[in-house]
Amino acid sequence: MINSIYSRIISGVLATVLSTVVFAEYDTFFIEVSQGDTISQARLGIGETPSAANGEKVTSMLYLSYLQSDDIVKADNNNLGIQKVKIMGIGAGGFGYLDDPRKNGGAEFGFELVNTKFDDGAIDYDKSGIGFKTQLFIPLTGGFQTNIGVNLRPFFLSADWDDQSDLEVEYQAGLEYAFNWDIALYSHYRKLEIHTDDQTISFAEDVVFGLRARF
Repeated sequence: MINSIYSRIISGVLATVLSTVVFAEYDTFFIEVSQGDTISQARLGIGETPSAANGEKVTSMLYLSYLQSDDIVKADNNNLGIQKVKIMGIGAGGFGYLDDPRKNGGAEFGFELVNTKFDDGAIDYDKSGIGFKTQLFIPLTGGFQTNIGVNLRPFFLSADWDDQSDLEVEYQAGLEYAFNWDIALYSHYRKLEIHTDDQTISFAEDVVFGLRARF
């Protein structure tokens, strides 16, 4: 039954992604890169940004993402040593600002097919499933704005679901400067965790500096 439900969800996600691929006019290229001491991340996307009354503001896009961390893994604050983690995904969603990012802010939302893999360490973990991504851009003054975001990857939407209740979570919060609708520089605090019935595993925590742009 679980496999059947999962298959239906995967089919729906793939259908949405395929419809994006088929019907989008691909007039926009999206790129995001960020780097910290232990976390590196990159996203590349293509999509469509329809013209609006006040300009081009919101992009519907399909993207590939990659995150790598080399950080200390902690299980309920017990140090398990440094372990490399790789997270790869394909996602579809929307990104953009309101009338003016300097006054109104904006948001991003979407869903992802994600694989999280721990390499050569104390924890053996390799799971694929569906995730949900959202972040809010809240203006402060001028082009400065706060950024608050979360990625949720529930274990019951994983291909290898069992009777555990795992949840992968990625938190982020920070400041950024939006030069206009298309380019922003940011500094974010990020933390990635796995929650189970028995413990919380923290596997990456860092302050990253990044660039987000669309052309």
